[in-house]
Amino acid sequence: MSRPQVLSIHERLPSHPGYTGKGVVLAFVDSGFYPHPDLVQPSRRVRAYVDVTRDSPSLKDFYAAQPISWHGTMTACCAAGNGYLSGGRYRGLACDAEVVLIRAADEGRRIRGKHVARAIRLPLLHPELGVKLLNVSVGVERDEPDADDVLRAAQEVREAGITIFAAAGNDPSAPPAPPASSPHVITVGGVDDHNLPEGDPSLWQSSHGTSRQGLHKPELLAPAMLLPAPMLPGTAVAREAGPLFQLLSVLEEASAEQQLSSEMGEPYPEQDTAGVARLMEAVSTRIAYRKYLSPDYQHVDGTSFAAPIVMSIAAQMLEANPTLGPADISDGLMETAVELAGVEASLQGFGLVQPRDAVEWALSRRLSLRPEPV
Repeated sequence: MSRPQVLSIHERLPSHPGYTGKGVVLAFVDSGFYPHPDLVQPSRRVRAYVDVTRDSPSLKDFYAAQPISWHGTMTACCAAGNGYLSGGRYRGLACDAEVVLIRAADEGRRIRGKHVARAIRLPLLHPELGVKLLNVSVGVERDEPDADDVLRAAQEVREAGITIFAAAGNDPSAPPAPPASSPHVITVGGVDDHNLPEGDPSLWQSSHGTSRQGLHKPELLAPAMLLPAPMLPGTAVAREAGPLFQLLSVLEEASAEQQLSSEMGEPYPEQDTAGVARLMEAVSTRIAYRKYLSPDYQHVDGTSFAAPIVMSIAAQMLEANPTLGPADISDGLMETAVELAGVEASLQGFGLVQPRDAVEWALSRRLSLRPEPV
């Protein structure tokens, strides 16, 4: 029984093959993280792990694969994973970048404004980390006591030369929440590209609206459906996936054997063939329901994963031209984006990102800085 294949990010976005974010440090603010093989094999690319909800991070929490860690791990791997467990297929566009992982959820799994603000400011407190790009795929309630401080933190970090990306959110009836509502961040909404490399993408159900400063959000769009991402080894989800794929493989072999025997005039009993068919259908249905792609990967949806994809493009741009500042990166991404036909600008900003064109834009700015020959 054939199963639909989810294409990798590289197969769906026209990216520049010569750039992988090498030499660029990316920071991620999220609920939690795990040192997944896609980030630490064959070489460790996690430059630092910080838990801003505690005076000192708990390495026990970091190394334990637990539900709170899956979201941040997937956002990081969507951007900077090297696809180690997939033979490189499900790698991010910035697969050679180093990462700083900043946990912002407390022990009760709550996202508080004071912790998000502290997490955003962390690159300012530790300039030795060399963070140039920061992604925030969590938000805080607009009436949260520290919501304004989250916005102030975003402004401080942007003014210090660090480009911030934030997920718009997945509620089209509500505007983006802080920090995505800030004029100092690049807010990313989503598209459904129908799992095609060159198709006619449609708008994803992103949050959108006008910030207090009168700016329309989001500014950019990226794929937000059927995105391949690694599962956390050892969790119930991962423990289920492996046996399901193993069983499906055995059933497919049994079905092929039954078909061959039938063609040779020695058909299996109808009860046996029907039983194998029912089992195959049941296992395939479970795999599809759980969004499993393989024993190690599943697909995910949402702007939480669209935002780090855009940051990974910015990492390629910085590798191509390290002189770019936040305003340059914003200009390059927006000038090369392509608008979706028939969609209001207030819903899509400048449109769908174009990785290859953005890198070419960065290269052209590097060349333009060269002195004229005497």
